[in-house]
Amino acid sequence: MKAIVPYKKKGGKSRLSPLLSPSEREELAECMLEDVVSTLSEAGVDASIVSDEGLNVVLNKIIAKSAEPVLIIMADLPLIRSEHIREIISSKEDVVISPGRGGGTNILFLRDPSAFRVDYYGMSFLDHLQIAKDKGLSLKVYESFYVGCDVDEVDDLAELLIHGKGKAAEYLRSIGVSLQMTGGRVRVKR
Repeated sequence: MKAIVPYKKKGGKSRLSPLLSPSEREELAECMLEDVVSTLSEAGVDASIVSDEGLNVVLNKIIAKSAEPVLIIMADLPLIRSEHIREIISSKEDVVISPGRGGGTNILFLRDPSAFRVDYYGMSFLDHLQIAKDKGLSLKVYESFYVGCDVDEVDDLAELLIHGKGKAAEYLRSIGVSLQMTGGRVRVKR
């Protein structure tokens, strides 16, 4: 079984720009990718990293040719654990979708990839649910706090600092990003 990890290093994570410089965002993206790949390896799954330029086109070409199950996992999920991966890939359903906050799809497991097509961007979670239903595929929604924590916004960094144990959390601490209480909420500061 293989995992496909869409990844964009250059110019990525622009919504973190209020706190991180372009080079820091690139380094954080690299660390998150390493955390995801390491977790996949712990779960016994090989990772194939693909450019996230033209994501739908690239992924649909790959899955159309895939004869074995495929796991598509975003590179900005540094809190994911190997047990999550094992639970998802051991599901009996044709399609397992794990939503991100804001309507995205953080993980998509396809038992028969050639029977599916992806449609990322926008509200991809709802789009992927509909695609599975339209194709008559059995479906499971896998919900988990850690799997749902994709790092896109500055506020997402607080969750990474609180719960993270990998390279991404270490990197943030090494550049002086820390937690503070503001108005009864945990926020990040530098």
